Amino acid sequence: MLLTKQILNIKSIFLNTLNFSIRKIAILIFNHPKNPGMPIMPTDLVQRSIFTLNSSLPIFKVNIPPVPSPKKFLQALFGNLPKVVPIKKHFYVHKTEGFYNFYIQNYQNIFFLPDWVSRWIQVNWKLTTDTSSLEVIRDSIFFGLLGFSLLLQFRLKLYWFLTINPYTRPWIYLISLTDWVYDFMSGFTPTSFGIDMSPMIVLGLIGKLMDSLNTLVFTMPYLPSEGVPGKIMINNEPVHVLVFRNLPALWCLYPIPNSLRTFWYSKRPDILNFMKHMYHEFNINFLPDKILNK
Repeated sequence: MLLTKQILNIKSIFLNTLNFSIRKIAILIFNHPKNPGMPIMPTDLVQRSIFTLNSSLPIFKVNIPPVPSPKKFLQALFGNLPKVVPIKKHFYVHKTEGFYNFYIQNYQNIFFLPDWVSRWIQVNWKLTTDTSSLEVIRDSIFFGLLGFSLLLQFRLKLYWFLTINPYTRPWIYLISLTDWVYDFMSGFTPTSFGIDMSPMIVLGLIGKLMDSLNTLVFTMPYLPSEGVPGKIMINNEPVHVLVFRNLPALWCLYPIPNSLRTFWYSKRPDILNFMKHMYHEFNINFLPDKILNK
């Protein structure tokens, strides 16, 4: 009986000491009880409105692999080839907003270039409204990742065939093309029940990057931050959109590319006259260099 009381006393002392230590750590390090923890909903009104807007937006669905719809014999055998299905930009002309306005449907998983990257590309590459070169780069990266993911999948399937030695020709070339990514990821990914998780993690990351490329929108000649959220009626239903309109900010800070000003002067005088009439107070050069240098 005495031993039982001693054990209970030791247990009580241990629990009280542990309780006191945890409370001290919580007060000194985590500011207990004033720290409410991670907020589920932002307390700032502006952040809360942004959070509420984003949570109400739809998700742009990316079909990878695509829905089977074979039209040729090879497509019936191997399926349809995945392709980039970007979010569409809808351009419109307005008598007060100008000629380069457009809107896009807003989604939760939409992606833009950072403002500083978009600014650098527009200023140094002299890009304006034509983003076809960026779209070619985006599509090339997409199909490069697609091809590399197929190589990774084929390499995994290769180990199912016990009669094939992957370290003999021609399989060794496939191993050499994909070994570097596994060597890089092996130090960061754990093993589960003796199974290396790096192939699944690598394929998941590649798939996520490919999905992001599908929803990457180039906003030239505007910066991504110039998009204004709103709603418009499409097929008698309100749809969340981002609207880019009026004079782009970069055209106030940097010279408008001479190729675009030459195009206005020679082929679209209506745009040139509109720019000069609406934005003359900004002291922007809308005429081409060959006229300004005379």
